[in-house]
Parts: sequence; C-alpha cells; structure tokens
Amino acid sequence: MNTTRTNTSDPTSTKPIRSPHHSTIDEHQAKPANRRSRTVGFVLGCYLIATALALALPGTEQQPGPISLLTLLVPATVVGAIAIVGRLRHRESSLPPFGLRHLGLRQWPIAILLPVAAIGTSFGIARLLGVVRFVDLGSYLLDAPISLAVLTVLVLGEEIGWRGFLFGELLTTTPPRRAALIVGIVQAAFHLPLLLLAAGYDSAGSRWIVVPGVMVVISAAGVVFGWLRIRSASLYPVLLAHAAVNVCLLEAPTLVTDRPALAAAVTGEGGIITVLTVIAAATTVWRLATWTLAFNH
Repeated sequence: MNTTRTNTSDPTSTKPIRSPHHSTIDEHQAKPANRRSRTVGFVLGCYLIATALALALPGTEQQPGPISLLTLLVPATVVGAIAIVGRLRHRESSLPPFGLRHLGLRQWPIAILLPVAAIGTSFGIARLLGVVRFVDLGSYLLDAPISLAVLTVLVLGEEIGWRGFLFGELLTTTPPRRAALIVGIVQAAFHLPLLLLAAGYDSAGSRWIVVPGVMVVISAAGVVFGWLRIRSASLYPVLLAHAAVNVCLLEAPTLVTDRPALAAAVTGEGGIITVLTVIAAATTVWRLATWTLAFNH
C-alpha cells in the first residue's frame, strides 16, 4: 500500500508519497502545456466575466445583489467550459480532484472558528474604540447557523474554481504554501471589477483604503483556505470557512455606526484592523501548521 504526504521537514517540498486513502494532485494526467493554457484561460475567463457583471451592476444595488451573487458562479462556470472544450478538442481533459468525495470533518471546527475569531476580534476592537456598536446581537447569533448553511452552498461555485481547479493545477508545479497564496491573490484581483466599477459593492469608505484592504484580506485568507484544502483532503472545510467569513462580513446587521467611512477604514472587509487580524491568522497557519499534500477525489 502507498501513502500520500509531503516531506514535512521541508515546507517547500512538493514530492508526493502515496496513500491508500488519498490521491495526490499529481495524479491528474493533463499535459503540462495543456495545464498552462487552461490555467491562463481560467483566470482570463473569470476576469472578463467579472468585469462584464460589474459593468452591468446597477449603481443603486446594495451588496449582496443579484448581479454580485452571480459572480459566485463564475469560477465554476469557467471550469465547466474548460472541461467541455477539452473534450471537444479530444485533448486530455482530466481535471484536478475537487475534494467533494471526502467531508474532512476533523477540520470543520477550525474552519469556522478561525475566520470568526479573526473578524470577531476586528469588530470587538472597533467596538472598544467606539467606532461601531452592536444591536440585536442575540437574533444575529440565532440566525447565524442558517446563514452559514445557505452561504456554504452559495460559495461552492467560487471554490470549485479557486481551491478546486486553480489550486490543484498550481500544485503540480508549485509548493503548497506558495500555491495557496497565489490563488488568494488571483481571487482578490477577481473582485477588483466589482470594487472599482460597481457603485453598490463595498461602497462605504475611501476607495484608497478599502480596496487595498480587501485585496490583502482575500489574499491572506487564501493561505488559510489553501491549508484547509490540503490538510483535510476536502473542499468542504474551505466552503465552511468562506461562508463563515461572509456570515461575519455580509450578514451582520448588528454593527451600527454614525461614521460609516471611518468604520469601513477601521473594520469590515477592508478595514485596517481586519487586515491585521487576518494577516495574523494567515501567518500562524503559514509558519506553524502542518501542510500535507494529500488530496481526495
């Protein structure tokens, strides 16, 4: 029988060791040239569609609106198109394993708690500074499990593309930590059209502060999501973590402020404190967590 692990003594190692339970990402057999072309095609396709949706987004629409919700489907849609084109051209169209056959239950608690701790700390500090106040917190906490379940389903369209397809493609040539960060950066850039062109998307606060902050937060979160994908051999912990972030940032009507521009600069998705807490979480995972290159189909 075989095992599948990386050499944990070398954090940059990508050499797989086989496992009876896990199949490595290297087992999907697309040719290197095909992998490169479809990776580039995936990124360009996502960006083009995101830009088109941002241009179609009404200036009065509030986040999350119908067009912005459609962006959740873009990565999975592009992956589907890549698979179809590969078949039609009679090329090798095998895709990397998406991790949908294995639940990864052991990572579910940390997948929820780590984002909640990072963002909750940001909100708590902002409250201590008097920038925001909490209203109807009890009702929000009661509704949070339902919101988490719904958003876990909604973010599947994104994560099929980011931590399913793109992460898997990069892992064939890139060390896992670096691959996780690259996917986070690409995912962050995917949001730029909405942030810069759609007036109703994360509209509070100065663009000079909020937009760079959002870029850093999404990029750093990509490290945590990538680690969850690697460590659990599953996409489901990633879905939970992504959904937990959205529950905190998008579904939290408990935060009230008389100074929305200041609140956006201090806390929220692109706030300075959120940037620091998410970087702290990503740095901890990068330096201290075990990264095991094992994937389950």
